[in-house]
Amino acid sequence: MKPSLLPIVFVGLFACVGCGQKGLDVHAVEGVVTLDGVPLAEATISLYPTDPSGNLGSANTDAQGQYRISTHGGAAERGTTLGTYKVAFNKVVPDGNVPTLEESNAPDFNPNKFPGLVKTKDLIPKKYRSVETSGFEVIVQKGKNVRNFDLSSQ
Repeated sequence: MKPSLLPIVFVGLFACVGCGQKGLDVHAVEGVVTLDGVPLAEATISLYPTDPSGNLGSANTDAQGQYRISTHGGAAERGTTLGTYKVAFNKVVPDGNVPTLEESNAPDFNPNKFPGLVKTKDLIPKKYRSVETSGFEVIVQKGKNVRNFDLSSQ
């Protein structure tokens, strides 16, 4: 081999590092979550695979209740693997007052005065917090999957 070809061979080898490796084959899962017809902001939606070899997917809703599922091992907000998933929802908020930034940085800060630091409540009705009782399921197919969820406080 001529010495002048060596740099080309090395560039070719380094350019192909990772060639042949494939990440998870994920498919978009997105939609809107509402509670009594109102967009549910800052809630978490979790997809639990019914097949043990599946991948857990989750997302947080935005101010309009929109979500886009991500899965461990997949690209952020790109989706999850094919299969059937049971769905659960939650929206946890402090149950009591929480300190402001100034209060928490004060030299005499006492966390016991702020019960919201340790005590929380979930604003989602209890039945939707468990995959066993939510009644929702998603079947992820190839391509883009749009699934809206309308929860009821009743």
